Amino acid sequence: MKKIFYLFPLLFGFPLLAQNNYVATSPATNSPSQFNTLVGINAGNTSLTGQDNTATGAYAGYSLTSGTDNVFYGFNAGRLTTTGGGNAFLGVAAGYSNTTGGSNTFVGGNAGFYNTSGYSNVFLGRSAGNTNRTGNDNSFIGANAGLFNFDGIENTFVGSSAGFTNTSGFGNSFVGRKAGYNNTTGYSNVFFGNVSGDANTTGYSNVFLGVLSGHSNTTGVRNTFVGTSAGSSSTTGSENVYVGSLAGIGTNTGSNNSFLGSNAGYSNASGSWNTFIGYSSGYSNSTGTRNLFIGSNAGYFNNTGLSNTFVGQSAGYNNSLGNNNTFVGTGAGYNNTTGNNNIIIGPNSGTAITTSDDNVLMGYNAQAGDGKGGHNVIIGGEAGGGQWAGTSNTMIGHQASAESMALHHATAIGAGARVTVSNAVVIGNQANVGIGTTAPTARLHISSGQPNVSGLRLADLTTNSPTTQHTDQFLTVNERGDVIKARYQLRISNVTEWSDKVFSPTYQLRPLDSVANYVREQGHLPGVPSATELVKEGIDLVKMNATLLEKIEELTLYMIQQQKRIEQLESRVERQTKP
Repeated sequence: MKKIFYLFPLLFGFPLLAQNNYVATSPATNSPSQFNTLVGINAGNTSLTGQDNTATGAYAGYSLTSGTDNVFYGFNAGRLTTTGGGNAFLGVAAGYSNTTGGSNTFVGGNAGFYNTSGYSNVFLGRSAGNTNRTGNDNSFIGANAGLFNFDGIENTFVGSSAGFTNTSGFGNSFVGRKAGYNNTTGYSNVFFGNVSGDANTTGYSNVFLGVLSGHSNTTGVRNTFVGTSAGSSSTTGSENVYVGSLAGIGTNTGSNNSFLGSNAGYSNASGSWNTFIGYSSGYSNSTGTRNLFIGSNAGYFNNTGLSNTFVGQSAGYNNSLGNNNTFVGTGAGYNNTTGNNNIIIGPNSGTAITTSDDNVLMGYNAQAGDGKGGHNVIIGGEAGGGQWAGTSNTMIGHQASAESMALHHATAIGAGARVTVSNAVVIGNQANVGIGTTAPTARLHISSGQPNVSGLRLADLTTNSPTTQHTDQFLTVNERGDVIKARYQLRISNVTEWSDKVFSPTYQLRPLDSVANYVREQGHLPGVPSATELVKEGIDLVKMNATLLEKIEELTLYMIQQQKRIEQLESRVERQTKP
């Protein structure tokens, strides 16, 4: 025998306190179905064919036909359910409009009230999921949670009014009072914290964790905000990552930013493509873009500056409008405001720069000029001191510096090197300079690496250059290669190079008539270079002096010959004149 239990009032034993109340039970009655328990005025119906249902409360499960395994508890709970099965509706009018939806759990007055065919939903709280029609696999927990969801699926809303306005958004997780309150069609969002993401409407793939995080986001997508009020002013910005209390709180429309640290990017409005890491890094940035600030207070006052890289606590602290700067080190470039294209690396380096451009500084407390200055290269600890207004200077080495404040095109290279005038190069501090040698022993020591080659060339001073003055003094080298000042003193390396050979008994003195013929034909003495040869090849003074002396000695020999001839003639004349 099929079993269905109806509870009818006993006519005795229980007083009737008011109309339409059941206060007792009656035996089971005949019905087409079995194992149903129906308690209350018009609970279930006599034509019910479904089984294993429990309906408790006036009109609970009133329209059930073939639905099975349902539990309806409360006035009008599941009233319009016909074929839906596996539902649990607890509360006044919970699941009221459900017809074919199954595997739903609605707990609370009006929870899931308008659900018709939605399935596998869990709505806990008064009016939770109230407007859901066909949405499925949703979990709404809290008064008014998911109130206006219509066909949204796979959402989880936990908290009073969480996901309140969601209609067809799907795959969302909202946890906290009013979390995702205004979301309508946004999907794949995770909002955790009271009022987090409450203004979101169509934004999707956002993750907001923290009270008021992403509070103003409406259509922004793919944002990640973690921390109290993180990104709370962002409206349409997308693909931002803000981590830390108040991180990116001022951002309105900026996109593709990454802010990590409490107050990081605090005032950012429309700046995009920025990365700020550290407490209050990029705090004042509003429209600046493509900046990278790493370190507490790094780039703190940057406003519109773009494409800057500041790494280190308070690096680039006062930069406001400067662009394309790279500052690395605690306090590096601290006072720069509008200077551009500077590279400053080292703790406290470049603190004198405020507006100058195109400087390169490397080293602890390395400094360079400001104002109209710029284009300086300063490398070395405490290098660059003393030239606060200089421009286009190069100083390399520990404490390499300038004597004057306004030098230009001055270069000091070496530890302690100091330059005092513009357009000058100073190498070392009382140091020897070696070119081609690793062990210089003089102020300038040059080695070509090849024997008998100086390695020194004066390109604009050649043999064709005119002389500017005459002197018998000149620079030469001694046997060690030292450059010395000297007077002309010709030397020979072998006695055969000199002209003493003329006086040798074997020397062949050319006859004068032969010399005369040669001079007549060539226009110069034998053995003496012609003017043409001199122009073409120059002259070797040692050889020329030896040649000239040779001619003098030959002339002496001719004179001796002539003297002998004269003496012979005189003797002959004398003999002829004697009586």
